[in-house]
Amino acid sequence: MSKVILFGCGRGADVAYRYLKNDSEHQVLGFTVDEAYCKQKSYNGLPLVPFEEVDRHFPPEDYKMLILLGSQRMNHLRADKYLAAKNKGYSFESYVSSRAYSLEPVSVGENCFILDGQCINLDVSIGNNVVMWSCNQIGDNTVIGDHVWLSSHAAIAGDVTIEDYSFLGVNVSIANHVVVARETFIGAGAFIAQNTKQGGVYFQPEAKCFGTDSLKFMKIMEATKKL
Repeated sequence: MSKVILFGCGRGADVAYRYLKNDSEHQVLGFTVDEAYCKQKSYNGLPLVPFEEVDRHFPPEDYKMLILLGSQRMNHLRADKYLAAKNKGYSFESYVSSRAYSLEPVSVGENCFILDGQCINLDVSIGNNVVMWSCNQIGDNTVIGDHVWLSSHAAIAGDVTIEDYSFLGVNVSIANHVVVARETFIGAGAFIAQNTKQGGVYFQPEAKCFGTDSLKFMKIMEATKKL
């Protein structure tokens, strides 16, 4: 069991606190945030201290840290805070849900946050500072780099490489043997069958409104026995 300090006092920190509290043996004992945002002395009933002074309140030899921030600046914000904490001497805890499935132990780096419903196949490697929201399928021999964000319900085939600082939206599909290059942004619902370009942005076209209202459309579907 580790004694853990969480970075933040917003939604990410609250989510991390609740998952660690209810689905891990780790003990969350406090929160930290940049001094400019430290407007109160406690959060979730625990001490909240400025990040600039965190090592004085919670020495790195006694406490680990977990930093759950979003994908701002293509995950660079989360990476910056992770590296700043590392420079203060902190080691990091990773959270992997007890309801994530893998046949064999998965190689997971530090400061990762991996939620429930994952199906992780054989010989998958997950780097440092990776966030995987609920219910992703990760195929054999896939390598996920550092500072990556996977939203929910991504379907990643086998022998895929997802390079550092990439973002995958909900319901993304990645074909076999694809390399998702560094800092790639893939929007919700996109299908990627070829290697991406570094810094590329990939979007699925938005669904278009059918040329009739929903009641008329349902009558047509019912009349043609499509339902």
